[in-house]
Amino acid sequence: MRCHVTYSIESLPAESSRELFRRFAFSHGGVLETETFVVLGRSMVEKCGGLPLAIKTLGVLLHSKKSEQEWLSIQNSEIWKSERVLPSLRLSYDNLPYSSLKQCFAYCSIMPKDTEIYKDELIQIWMALGFLLPPSGSNALMEDIGNEYFNILLWNSLLQEGDKVKLGNVTYYKMHDLVHDLALDLSNYHSIIEKDGHILSHNSKAIYVRLDKGDSDLKPTTLRRNFESVQLLNVGDCILDDVLPFVRHLTVLVLNSDEVIYKLPSSLRKIKYLKYLDISCFHSTMPNHISELYNLQTLRVWNLEELPKIFCNLIYLRHLVIKEKNMDRNGSDTPRCIFTGIERLTCLQTLPHFVVNRDRNCLIGQLGGLNLRGKLDLYGLGDVANMEEASNAKLWSKPNIHCLLLDWSNNEDDREDRKYNHEEVMEGLTPHANLKKLTIVNFKGKKLSSWITMMTNLVEITVIDSNRCEGFPPLGHLPKLRKIKIDNMKNVKVIGGDIRGGDSSRSEFSESRAQKTANTMYPSLIKLILWDLPNLEEWREPVMSSGGEDQNTPLVFPKIEILDILNCSKLTRIPMNSFTSLKQLLIQDLDSSNMILESMSRNVSSLRYLHLSRISDGKGDCSYSSKSLNVDSISNKLLENNSLSLRSFEIHQCTGLRCLTLGVALEQLEVCHCPELATISVDKDSGGLKYLRIASCPSLSEWVFVQSMSSTLVQLVLGPFLEELEEFPWPFSSSSAAVISFPKLKDLNLHGWDNVKSILPSGQIGDRLASTFPALTELGIHNFDGLKALPDSLAKLPCLRDLCIFNCENLCSLPTFDKFNSPRYMEISGCAVLTERCRKEVGPEWFKIQHIPHIDWFNY
Repeated sequence: MRCHVTYSIESLPAESSRELFRRFAFSHGGVLETETFVVLGRSMVEKCGGLPLAIKTLGVLLHSKKSEQEWLSIQNSEIWKSERVLPSLRLSYDNLPYSSLKQCFAYCSIMPKDTEIYKDELIQIWMALGFLLPPSGSNALMEDIGNEYFNILLWNSLLQEGDKVKLGNVTYYKMHDLVHDLALDLSNYHSIIEKDGHILSHNSKAIYVRLDKGDSDLKPTTLRRNFESVQLLNVGDCILDDVLPFVRHLTVLVLNSDEVIYKLPSSLRKIKYLKYLDISCFHSTMPNHISELYNLQTLRVWNLEELPKIFCNLIYLRHLVIKEKNMDRNGSDTPRCIFTGIERLTCLQTLPHFVVNRDRNCLIGQLGGLNLRGKLDLYGLGDVANMEEASNAKLWSKPNIHCLLLDWSNNEDDREDRKYNHEEVMEGLTPHANLKKLTIVNFKGKKLSSWITMMTNLVEITVIDSNRCEGFPPLGHLPKLRKIKIDNMKNVKVIGGDIRGGDSSRSEFSESRAQKTANTMYPSLIKLILWDLPNLEEWREPVMSSGGEDQNTPLVFPKIEILDILNCSKLTRIPMNSFTSLKQLLIQDLDSSNMILESMSRNVSSLRYLHLSRISDGKGDCSYSSKSLNVDSISNKLLENNSLSLRSFEIHQCTGLRCLTLGVALEQLEVCHCPELATISVDKDSGGLKYLRIASCPSLSEWVFVQSMSSTLVQLVLGPFLEELEEFPWPFSSSSAAVISFPKLKDLNLHGWDNVKSILPSGQIGDRLASTFPALTELGIHNFDGLKALPDSLAKLPCLRDLCIFNCENLCSLPTFDKFNSPRYMEISGCAVLTERCRKEVGPEWFKIQHIPHIDWFNY
C-alpha cells in the first residue's frame, strides 16, 4: 500500500476563498457570473477547505464549463467523497481533454518531489514514450502537441511556474506535492523510484523506473522479471551493465551519476528502440556505437567536441542538446564541435550551434533544409563568402527559431586595413519575423542590417564588440522590445532619437517617418544597458512631426526599470522624460557635473537599487546647470528622493564624497574607496541595515552609525583600511564601558593589509567577543600578511560553524578549538606557513583543529 502523508497548509478564510474562485471561474472567456452559478460555485468552494491550490484548480476547471448541467455534474461527483487525494485535483485530471494528455500527467509520478521541471526536456520524453503522436491525417508536429499539453497542465494548476529570470522568462517549472500525490496514485505502480532495489521484486508492472543510487547486487531473476517491460529507465552507471541486457522495450534512458563517467558500455548499441538518451554525465569522446541507435529522437550530451564519423546515420534525430561548460562574458557557449554532414539529419529541430568552417567543408548552406527551432548560435561567419551564400541558410523560412546569435569572432584577423563583407553576409542572414532574441558579436560592418527594424516580435537585442559599427537601426517602434544591450562599440558618437549612431539627420532609417502617429517610443522596454561606449556623447531626444509646424516630444521608455551606464565618460544627455518606473540604476565613470546625473537626482524617485562608481567631483562643464554640482549633492539627493523605496546602495571610488544620509528603507550599503568620506548618518526611522560593507575610507572616523544599526545587521564586511595602521579599526571603541552587541549578525568578513599585526584592538573587546557576536556562524579573514596569530577568543564564539582564512602568508598560530565548540567547516587558502604547521597528526597546530569535521586546503 502507498503511504499517506499529511500536509500542513494554511487555509484561506471563506471570503478570500470565494474571491480566489471568482477570479478564475468567472474571468474573461468563462461563464457569466449569474446568481445560479455563484451559488453552485460557493457550495463547491466550501468543499475545498480553504486550500488555495484546490480552489484555483476548481475555478480553472469550471471556467470552461458553460452550462448549469455541467456545473451540477461536477458538484454531484462521487470524487468529493475521496480521501486519497484532493477531490478538485482529481476532477481537474478527469476533465483533461485527451487520454494521451492524462498519460503525460501520470508519467510525472516518476519525478521526485521538488524536482525542477524543464519544459523542453519533459516534452521530449513524452514524445519518446509515444504520448504525442498526431491524429491521423494531421500535419502537427509532436513538439507542438507537447507544448499544447504542457500549457493545459499549467493552466489547470497541475504544473506551476517555478522561477523566473529577469524579463519574465520562466527558467523551470514544478509540481505541487499534492499534485504529485495524485500522479503517483494514478500511476498504479507503473512508476517506481528506488534507492536500494529491494522492492523491485514486487513491482513487475513497472514501466517507469528510477534508481537513484542503484544496487550492484541485483540478481538476474529480479532484473529479468522487473525490467522486461520497462520503457523508461533513470539509472546510475554502477548497474547499467547489469540492467541493459533485460530492457528490450526501453525507449528512454537517462544516465545519472554524482560523478563524471568516462566510459559507456558497448551493449548500449543493442537498445534498438531507444528514442531518448541523456548521457550528460558522460565526459569523454562519444563512442561510434551511439550512431547505431537508429531510432534516436533526442540526444543530450555534455560538451561535445567531436561527433562520431557515422553520426549522420541517426536520420530520425530531432533534438541534439549539448550542455557546454565554456562560457564567454556574454553568456553564450564557446563552440567546440564542428558538425559536418548535418544536412542529412532532415528531422533535426534542435541544434545548439553551428560553426562555419570552409576548411572542414562545414558551410552555412547546410542549414537550409533543416526545420530548426528554439535557439541557434552561428559562429565563424567570417568564413561566409557573400550574401548569396549566407541566404542559403534560409533563416527567413524558419519561423520556430526564436533566439539567434550571429558571431563573427572565429576565423578572423583584425587588421585595420582589412575589408570585411559582414554587412552583406548579415543581410543574407535575415531571419523570420518571429525572432524574439538577437545577439550580434564582433560585427565589423559600418551599419547593421535594416531587417532588424522589421522584427516586430523582438524582445531582446544585444550588440557586442562591434567597434567598426557607426550606427544602430531605429527600434523605438518595436512593440515587444524589452531589453537593449550595447557593449563595446567605440565608433558610436551619437544615438539619435531613432537610436542610431552618428548623425541621425543623415540616417537612412527614419523612425519619425516610420512612426508618424506614434506618441511613445520603446513602449515595452524594461532594461537598457550601455557599456564601454567611450566616444558616445549624446542620446538625442526624439521629436516627431504632428503633421503641422508644431513638434511633439514623444514619451520615451515609459516602462524602463533597469538602466546601466558603464564607461561612457563622454555621455552627457539621454531622454529622461519618463523614468518614473526606474528601479535599478548603475552609473560608472561619469563627471558629477554631468547633466544625466543632475537630471537623475531630480527626477528619479522609485529606485530600489543604486550603484555609483568612479564619479569624479564636478570638474566638467556646468554651463547648462543652474548650480554647482558635486558627488555629495548628487548622491545625497538621490538618496533623499528615493528614501522610501531604495533597498540597496553601493558607491565606489568617488573621491569627492564627504557625507551620506541613509534612507529609512535601506537594507544594504556598500562604500568602498571613498577617501574623503567623513560621516554616515542614519535616519531615526530607519528599519535598519542588514548588510554593510566599508572599505578604504580613511577619513571615516565616526562610527556611531554602525552602533545604531548593530541590532539589525546580518552580514558585515570591513576593510581594508589605511596601510599605516597596525591594528584593525573596529567600528566601536574598545575602551567603552557599554557592551555593543550584534545579536543578528551571521556573517563577518575582515579584509586586512600588510602592516596590520592584530585583528582585535587592545583592551577588553577580545574577552567580550562572544557576547558581541552571539549569533555569528561564518567568519572570513582575508589578506592579513602581517598577522602571525589569531586570538584565542575566536574559539569562544558560541555559534561559529564556518571559518575561512585566505592569503595570510605569515599566519602560524590558530586558536584552540575543543570538540564541543568547534566549527564544522574550515577552509585555509594561500597560507603556506599555516598549512605546514597544521599537517595532520604531525603539525604543531593540528591538535587545535583536529575536532573540525571538514577542512579544505588550497595553496597557490
